[in-house]
Amino acid sequence: MRQNHRMVQTGARAAQLAALIVAGGVQTQISAPIPPRSSMLGDDDLAELLSVYETLGGLREPSTFRPGSWDLAFDDGLIIELDEELHFNRYRGLTFGLGDSSTLPWASAYARYCTQQETACLAAGRWGKRWTSPSSEKHFGPANGAGTLVDGGAPRWKQRAFYDAMKDIAARAGELRLARLSVWDNIGDTKLGEILTGRAALLDPSALDQLLLARTLDASSAS
Repeated sequence: MRQNHRMVQTGARAAQLAALIVAGGVQTQISAPIPPRSSMLGDDDLAELLSVYETLGGLREPSTFRPGSWDLAFDDGLIIELDEELHFNRYRGLTFGLGDSSTLPWASAYARYCTQQETACLAAGRWGKRWTSPSSEKHFGPANGAGTLVDGGAPRWKQRAFYDAMKDIAARAGELRLARLSVWDNIGDTKLGEILTGRAALLDPSALDQLLLARTLDASSAS
């Protein structure tokens, strides 16, 4: 019996993705795991996290890091992060060259999107709090002018890349099953983002199932 989904985070595209997955027979858990905290990581994983922080230009002795909630959670233990345009840029790309991140099931595609789709990231996030914020500048220094990615660049982009990498590290180290899907992923000949915004139909639900399976990191076999 298929059940209604409950999202951990709101958002029109995340809502549509959840609906498609529920329609495919995956049921949603009532409560999601708490998001990762640095105190949950072992020494080796924490060292990798600090390496990411330093590579992205972190300026401080790190305090407790607090990434946001997981996007979608299901009662079979699956956690899904839907990564939209703001997640693909040079800063996130750097994280896939560190530690064991290149072995993640989404690493190859995501590293490519970080290069190919940075212009779309700029179009979506070159102003306001999408570009910088007091909390991100505290860790990554002052921003450059809007749209200028040299020197200080975009502190908020760096912070987002860091938190994404932290979730990746936590998933590899922990017991949860994490899958990452991107709006730039192809479902057949159609971008997932087009399907989630209603500009295209999901003609082959099994193709979404196959992508989800290929992108799922099972922590029990990750180490």
